[in-house]
Amino acid sequence: MNKSESPSITSQHTLLQSFLLHITPGTLATVAFIALKPILDSVGYPPLLAFLLAILLIDLPVLLGIMLYEGDKLNGRLSLNGVVLYREKVSWGMFALVFIGAFVVVYLLITLITPINTFLTERLFSGLPKWIFLEEQSQYLAYTKNILVITFTFQLVVTGIILPWAEELYFRGYLLPRISRYGSWTPLIGGLFFGLYHSWQPFGFLTVFLLGTALGYIVMWKRDIRLSISLHVFANVFARLAFLMVALSM
Repeated sequence: MNKSESPSITSQHTLLQSFLLHITPGTLATVAFIALKPILDSVGYPPLLAFLLAILLIDLPVLLGIMLYEGDKLNGRLSLNGVVLYREKVSWGMFALVFIGAFVVVYLLITLITPINTFLTERLFSGLPKWIFLEEQSQYLAYTKNILVITFTFQLVVTGIILPWAEELYFRGYLLPRISRYGSWTPLIGGLFFGLYHSWQPFGFLTVFLLGTALGYIVMWKRDIRLSISLHVFANVFARLAFLMVALSM
């Protein structure tokens, strides 16, 4: 552990402060998503594009803005130095081993909870409008192939690469070490708050909670933020490429 990352030296957030720093970006993005949806409807684009614009225009600037603000206070300039922690570098051999092992374990766990997630979605969220279920493929049958290719390619870039990178810097690199006083409970708390951050998809809470918790444990274990960034980006790109392939086949 680097001395600069010691819990006794790293400034700690209260649970309320951490909770608010977790949920505020997602809440603002959700409001923007709902507000943009009618506008995108009027020009013939799916709700997914409204969501992507909300992420690009609201969520990402808030995540980066908070970190850069903290960096300016700490360093006197716009910098993430001392803001994003867990920056030790494991060997490439260990990196590959942890990456592969973590991906397999998380994939199996998510597969196991998928039926539970489906059951809860049908019981608790069946009253939500259909368009909010962005991964429901049947809603995209109403759009032309060109629109779907544009939308899903944009999705691949924004939520496949850019967003998970920023989320890991913010949630695991910035917020997680600032509640590290809770020891082994820290990733669970961070995972819970990370799930609540995804307020635009409450039906996906269990999956996101599991992912956030797993990434938190990995980062705290190896103290290398690159691991969670790589895992998160890889998982998201894999899923977004599947969407793009569906669009190309329509």
